[in-house]
Amino acid sequence: MVTVKKQNCWEFKKCGREPGGEKVKDMGICPASTDTASDGLNDGKNGGRICWALAGTFCGGIVQGTFAQKQVSCMSCEFYKKVKDEEGTERFRILKPGQEYKPHT
Repeated sequence: MVTVKKQNCWEFKKCGREPGGEKVKDMGICPASTDTASDGLNDGKNGGRICWALAGTFCGGIVQGTFAQKQVSCMSCEFYKKVKDEEGTERFRILKPGQEYKPHT
């Protein structure tokens, strides 16, 4: 059986904000790439496969806020959908341990 490496957000989005990335000097390091508390969630490195649950990620040209503030845009993101599909209903984590989900109304 061949195991396919699952992509982290910076690999999928090609943002260049991971440590050593080409845009770090101009835009800084993304919190998703360094959030060790999220390591392993959704089979990602650090916060790389749960970026939607992290404040301060940089998508769509602007710094994003908390999950509550960005949930609508994140849930329509192709990377979010990819991770959700790859992990399946039983294993998919929408939030980090200790976070609370409040549906957007």
